[in-house]
Amino acid sequence: MTAGARGVRFGFPAPLFPDGVEPGTNILVKGPADSGAREVALRLTQPEPYRNEGRLLLSADVSGRHLLDRAREVSDGVDPERVGVVDCSGIADEDHRFDHHDHIEGPGDVMAIEMAVATLYETLRAKGFDRIRVGLFSVSAMLAHSDLRTVSRFIHMLTGRIIATGDLGVFYIDSSLDGDVSVEVVEHFCECTVEVRRRDDDVELRESDFRGGSSDWRPLDPQATNRPHRRS
Repeated sequence: MTAGARGVRFGFPAPLFPDGVEPGTNILVKGPADSGAREVALRLTQPEPYRNEGRLLLSADVSGRHLLDRAREVSDGVDPERVGVVDCSGIADEDHRFDHHDHIEGPGDVMAIEMAVATLYETLRAKGFDRIRVGLFSVSAMLAHSDLRTVSRFIHMLTGRIIATGDLGVFYIDSSLDGDVSVEVVEHFCECTVEVRRRDDDVELRESDFRGGSSDWRPLDPQATNRPHRRS
């Protein structure tokens, strides 16, 4: 990483973290499956167009191709030169795009996942990217196929690497599937949390950090009709 890149905060599409976050930050995004939380997490992993950033996505609950399709839907597109995907979903991909990861049996094969993530990370670094945005989709899928201790060790390893290298980590969890204990364990490894909910026709979010500070609920779409938002 160049000295200039190391000190630059990660930026995001509005209204997510308007002041950006420091390099080495890990973010937990939580919310029910139908809340829009996955889409929020995908936006957070989107590289800034004028910065030398790569994108590493770990797809555990949908196929890698489907996750890329979702990423295209919530952004201005996906630059294939900037993105790498570890597909550990166990879902057959008819175009065989991810055959080089077919040794991963599924979301519970944590050791193989760890090795594949490390290999792909080094591949992206070798392309010359200053820093990498890493997204895990989803923690819930891994927990459904492995125990909490094993998954938490993997997340501990990954978040520690992200802190050490000055990259960005985004971890999506379906809070309707996983209990408070699981969410709290993952949250322990993250500096920030984004909570997402759906109210009427709007997707709303609020952010909090490890110091206990929390923002008000606000719409994800800045153009949405303003309604009174309150803390809850």
